[in-house]
Amino acid sequence: MTQDQGEKSKAIITEEAYKEIVTNELERVGTGGLYVWSLFFICVLPNILNGFHVNSYTMLGHLPDDQWCEIDDLRAANWTNVQKRTIAHKDLTTKGCTIRDWDYKHLSSMSFEEAYNYTSMQADIETPNEISCKAKGIYHYAAPDSTFVANWDLVCDRAIQRTSAQVFVSLGKFLGSFTFGMISDKFGRKTSFTLGAAFFMISSIFCTFSPWYSLFLIGRFGLGAASSGLFYAAYAMLMENICLKHRSWMSLIFSGAYPIGMILLAIFAYLLDDNWRYLQLALTVPAMLLLLNCYIMNESPRWLITQKRFERAYKILFKKPSHYEIVKPAIEQSSIVADKKIEEPTITKGAQIRDGALKHIVELFATSKIRKLVFISYFMFCASSLTYYVTALNASNLAVSRYLYVIITGFVDLPSLLLPVLMLRFTGRRVATMTLFAFTGCALIMVMVVPQESTVWIVAFAMLGRFGITATYAVVTLYAAELFPTEIRGTALGTCSTWAHVGSISAPYAVDFLGPLGWYIPTTICGVVLLVASLLTLLLPETGTGKLTDRVEEVPSETSSNNESEEPTKIK
Repeated sequence: MTQDQGEKSKAIITEEAYKEIVTNELERVGTGGLYVWSLFFICVLPNILNGFHVNSYTMLGHLPDDQWCEIDDLRAANWTNVQKRTIAHKDLTTKGCTIRDWDYKHLSSMSFEEAYNYTSMQADIETPNEISCKAKGIYHYAAPDSTFVANWDLVCDRAIQRTSAQVFVSLGKFLGSFTFGMISDKFGRKTSFTLGAAFFMISSIFCTFSPWYSLFLIGRFGLGAASSGLFYAAYAMLMENICLKHRSWMSLIFSGAYPIGMILLAIFAYLLDDNWRYLQLALTVPAMLLLLNCYIMNESPRWLITQKRFERAYKILFKKPSHYEIVKPAIEQSSIVADKKIEEPTITKGAQIRDGALKHIVELFATSKIRKLVFISYFMFCASSLTYYVTALNASNLAVSRYLYVIITGFVDLPSLLLPVLMLRFTGRRVATMTLFAFTGCALIMVMVVPQESTVWIVAFAMLGRFGITATYAVVTLYAAELFPTEIRGTALGTCSTWAHVGSISAPYAVDFLGPLGWYIPTTICGVVLLVASLLTLLLPETGTGKLTDRVEEVPSETSSNNESEEPTKIK
């Protein structure tokens, strides 16, 4: 058969009929089998990588275990390092940031006993000034290769630059979630995922081999931006193409990949403790698996349906070319020429903006029912992220090794994901979200009423808050993905993530500036904010028992759920 004959043999159907055929097949294959499991494992890997790099700061940028100032003029002296520190750091507690302004060239010609007696006698007369280590020496570290802090001397007056390594990841996530969200809706989930994978691999290489701290920060920024592109594209892909029966538990296992990444990070760090670049390389190599993911992954059929690209969606789902063709209405053909001069409306500037590059952003705020969903979701994400990072920073003061701390955090996060699984079995999304917000808020407010000397109870309630907020985050992400229609879901999730990173960037300031005013203030603020989020959840509709909406006009205007939507979500 020739190509022309093949084209003529295509069945002519309406657009609605074509959409129904493809949608029905998507719902069929989304119930299980190879399609579901292959899609699930492809989407899970990026979240494990997120667990690597977002938390790697704890391992790569820890403060040196021991730091002191090595005086240039004392290098030739036949003294031990302890003796040099005894003279230079006399009566100082600045950990080598400052030294006493002695005449070290003169002291180097003496024995240590002579120099010690001389400086003690001089100190009784007049204590010398305190000057910066850099004025007469260099910083010296124990195990300098184990942290990038020693690599670039990010201590003392440059200590704030050490924090930049984590801030740049959050800033990257802030920008990336917004940008990649729009790319996901405009050009497709796979396009967003592929761009994110490319940025992720390149940025990982920058972080591993960078000779300059500025380039290292660029790599950290790229990792943050790329992780957003990977996470939300993969999450939207999973939610859009998996049936309701699997959607809840798969989304929660998807979230569970993040703490698995944290646990693996701690194991790698323990094995490669001597050199931070080797650890960074160990975290970079698994990122190369994203090449295989990009090759195997297909575009989201549901997104293709919303773009009216039925033939491509048909080929993905049926594994063969489509033999259907959409019929064009006869009136359309006959009236094109006749009405051409009449139908040339002037395109206004507002219409160009509305239908152009900012189309999906405009649609987020175009109607009151969508605006309400958007603003409440923004607040929920910001509150969740603020609390997640505040609890992480407060818990880091525990007297445990960094390896043990990260592993404990990962193991605390893992069982916390089982709680929403059980809750979603018997309740809807709205009830589960509201309850978890309230539970976590109360746990963190309890920190305020515990006596300050009861460290065990303070830590217990703080970690209970950590447990609760991890569970809350998993449900909130699922809930938000179901609240918004397919055509703006990526943009909605991306901008929600942007507001989440407003919380993550604010968290260190809440801990560092408000914590000294009152040890209970950061957790109390988080507790109050979460209780407000719990009340706002009452204004949202239930989504757990209905199909995902595809278009903005399909979003129900009623926020109160009907009898059917009040039925508990069942996971079989």
